[in-house]
Amino acid sequence: MITAKRKPSEDGDIAFVVEKIRLVGYAGFWVVVLTGIFLTTAFGDVNLQETVLMKVFGYNNICVYFDHPPSNYVLPLLWAVTLVLLLCYMAAHWLQMRAEVQEGMLDRSAYRILSNLKLFEAFTLTAFSTSFAVSPDAWDQTLYVHAAPFILLQIGLASLAMSNTYHGIKSGYWRRLELPAWFETAAKAYVVVFALVVCFMITADVNAMAGSPWWEQTAAFISTAHFFDLLFLLCAAIVPMGKAAYFVWTRGDKLEVVHLTTRTT
Repeated sequence: MITAKRKPSEDGDIAFVVEKIRLVGYAGFWVVVLTGIFLTTAFGDVNLQETVLMKVFGYNNICVYFDHPPSNYVLPLLWAVTLVLLLCYMAAHWLQMRAEVQEGMLDRSAYRILSNLKLFEAFTLTAFSTSFAVSPDAWDQTLYVHAAPFILLQIGLASLAMSNTYHGIKSGYWRRLELPAWFETAAKAYVVVFALVVCFMITADVNAMAGSPWWEQTAAFISTAHFFDLLFLLCAAIVPMGKAAYFVWTRGDKLEVVHLTTRTT
């Protein structure tokens, strides 16, 4: 039988710290990004001013470095490794929550909500693999198939920010870490900003792909959309990694170690 607990037992334990796994997972994502940028700029034969993304949205986002040779020959493998790391992080976080329920630190109703959110978030990360499989060749079905998983990922990452914040507060974990008084307020503000950014991004993307039926793609709007796209990258990939690093480096001695115990019954 496998059990998860916050304290070691006399049996053989497998111990892990959730925040360290998260830090490694996000580092893997940045390896994907930086590799894509290097391969596209150093060896790619693509005019960044005439990409499908420029024609449809008016600007290039980070995905432009994933879509063209030789990046799209290499990045699917790197993403597969990163996906495994991120799914391991989510599984580890779920086990941490399960252990907290067993010790009375997290109530079962909150645990059920968080478990369902973790399943959804894991699904969006996995579905994003489709964006690496289908590169947008034109303003056609390839663009829609490429963009749909990314839109789903935006929702999933916003959900991840919300569920992590909810868990940190509801379980008392952040209180046990003795975080500064401003941290909870800053985390709540971050979640609100992230949710608003995702709502704007999805609406803007759908409008652009549909041929601008709701509003025109003016220069001012394109500049605003590009700013929100950069803000999304900040909220989705920089802040979470910074948060995990902050926990590991400033609260390393207080972080909960989850122990998986395997025993024969």
